[in-house]
Amino acid sequence: MREEPAKAEAMLEDLSELFRHALADAGESVTLADEIALAERYLAIEQVRFGERLRIRWDIDPAANGARLPPLLLQPLVENAVKHGVEPSPEGAKIRIRTERRGGMAVIEVVNSLPPLRWADEPLPRGHGIALANVRDRLHLLHDVQAQFSAGMEQKAYRVRIAIPVQA
Repeated sequence: MREEPAKAEAMLEDLSELFRHALADAGESVTLADEIALAERYLAIEQVRFGERLRIRWDIDPAANGARLPPLLLQPLVENAVKHGVEPSPEGAKIRIRTERRGGMAVIEVVNSLPPLRWADEPLPRGHGIALANVRDRLHLLHDVQAQFSAGMEQKAYRVRIAIPVQA
């Protein structure tokens, strides 16, 4: 805090915004734009923590911003990308958050590169899928059969893809 007071102050503001959203009664849905803004604050905190090891790419389509999501839906996906991509890798990882409007649907993707296996003495720990199951269940509660959710490894990356209707 003494060495970089402006960075420390910005991080505290990001933390307070995350806590405010976590504790607020946000109702049953928020906009994708709100979720993107919260994910940006979360990743700003992680950027301070990991520095150059965390490389983030945002590809945001403003036409998708009005889609409605359950509150705090994107944050656990981004947190998983950090936990399973950046933390275990000595080189760090790339995280890409992409949104796109396709007709009446908003497509949201969170993709993270995977750590190289060559440096690990033991197999890397795998998650239990609790956050992914929670996200999938909450999506289906809000959008029923209109919501699409997929998650899995693709080449050297892990991709979560969500498609939800955009209300006109």
